Amino acid sequence: MKRIILSLLLVSALSGLLTAQTPDTVLLKKHISTLASDAFEGRETGTKGEQLAYEYIINQFKEVGLEPAGTDGYLQPFPFNAGSYMGKKCSLKIDGKTLTAGTDFYPLGYSANKSFEGKTVFVGHGIAAPSMDDYAGLKDLKEKIFVMESGYPADFDPHSKNAEYADMRTRIDSAIAKGALAVIFVNTDKDTEDPSSKYTNRISPSELAVVFVSGKQGAQLASGKQLKVQGETEILKNERTGHNILGKIDNKAANTIVIGAHYDHLGYGIEGSLYRGEKAIHNGADDNASGTAAVIEFARLLKNSPYKNNNYLFIAFSGEEMGLLGSNFLMKSMLIPPASVNFMFNMDMVGRLKPEEPVLIINGTGTSPEWDKAIAATKIDEMSVKTTESGVGPSDHTSFYLKDIPVLHFFSGTHADYHKPSDDEDKINYLGEMHIMQYMMNLIAFMNDKGKIAFTKTDDSKNEDAPRFKVTLGVVPDYAFEGEGMRIDGISDGKPAQKAGLLSGDIVIQIGENHVTDMMSYMKALSKFNKGDKATVIVKRGNEEVSSEVEF
Repeated sequence: MKRIILSLLLVSALSGLLTAQTPDTVLLKKHISTLASDAFEGRETGTKGEQLAYEYIINQFKEVGLEPAGTDGYLQPFPFNAGSYMGKKCSLKIDGKTLTAGTDFYPLGYSANKSFEGKTVFVGHGIAAPSMDDYAGLKDLKEKIFVMESGYPADFDPHSKNAEYADMRTRIDSAIAKGALAVIFVNTDKDTEDPSSKYTNRISPSELAVVFVSGKQGAQLASGKQLKVQGETEILKNERTGHNILGKIDNKAANTIVIGAHYDHLGYGIEGSLYRGEKAIHNGADDNASGTAAVIEFARLLKNSPYKNNNYLFIAFSGEEMGLLGSNFLMKSMLIPPASVNFMFNMDMVGRLKPEEPVLIINGTGTSPEWDKAIAATKIDEMSVKTTESGVGPSDHTSFYLKDIPVLHFFSGTHADYHKPSDDEDKINYLGEMHIMQYMMNLIAFMNDKGKIAFTKTDDSKNEDAPRFKVTLGVVPDYAFEGEGMRIDGISDGKPAQKAGLLSGDIVIQIGENHVTDMMSYMKALSKFNKGDKATVIVKRGNEEVSSEVEF
């Protein structure tokens, strides 16, 4: 009972301190209305919309009186690959007839940039499985251009053991093993969709030119007649620059509290959009103009607050929607020494607190023993709190957690407008966002006299946002990695990777018999194992290849 009374007294005292630090819903509305306007075109990283957004945020930081803390004033530029596109050098001739790139054919995402010339051999579906071998009886395959159907055989069972030999990457690898000069996919099955002409960073190229040929030209290649083909493939990277924004309050303290949110969104609907209509601006009012507005207003409140026992660093991240690119780059750049950071608060989608069920979700409570105490002592009447322990999740706090920094991620819940053009400003619950900010200010007040808090690793299997596989390796992938394989960004305690001696920075290139060339093949490899299975994992560690036995 004594503890309860003290907690209530503390909440009352903190509420009194906050009288002069109440968030202003008028200013929140101004920020969100601006950032989520059509003029900003969805704030896609590396675009004019991103520039308009960072210029606005910088002006707000200046108005508040924050000191610049980037590498270029308030900015920290970072390079990234915004996707790939077909180059002008793409060409293809079949028996001397020139095909039109983008119409008659296109290179697939698995393609290397190569010239090729030779005669074709039709290999059916190109499946080389123990009980289904399309290569049986074929001779003189070396230095031929393999033509294969892009779909599956009519009687193919996707749940059979043959399924693992039938994905497109495995068929390309089989062609390489049999000496193919290049691979051409065709589609003569009217019920099968053509392979995607879009390129994703999650697929890495093979060592061969790989193209898809459509229509009559594809049917001609599938006829089995040996044809002379020559061509060239070129897929170019769209290199861009993103920009983090950093401003600080220097209280001459030993430690710094980081308060951050990503300000980028999906532009006109990049990968990740859940919208299937005509091209439209994704304004991202809740995701994450709401969090960005809160960062600006926290800077205003803390500039004049009595909580001076920590410095404050306010960060608006870019590249979050593309895989935490901005926060990942920031933490690896060492612009912020991890040892100087006390803890990190991340706000991602804090603008849609449900009036009928006002529940604030706080993730990361297991990253420090102090969080449970602070949350137990911090309450406001207008909402309740739901917590999860894991420090790993699909937002920027993960990049800090991987550097052994305590984190909390604040989230007002998902909704039907998530990653759609309908996530607009008129749906923001401003009173609800103000209540979330008041709660967070109470937490900051509670932590003001705690000094540097301890960090603890969490059981990331409790993370509700983790991919659902039958097994896990227990690692955090580096989504910014563009080389061959899957680079590990973090290792979870007590999981197979740690028990096998794998390290952060290792590049997984094989799991059992499954080669790992990119994120897609890594996920496919995991899906083939069950709990209790054992497998040899091969990683690149510097210039060496290291083999480790794991038990899932």
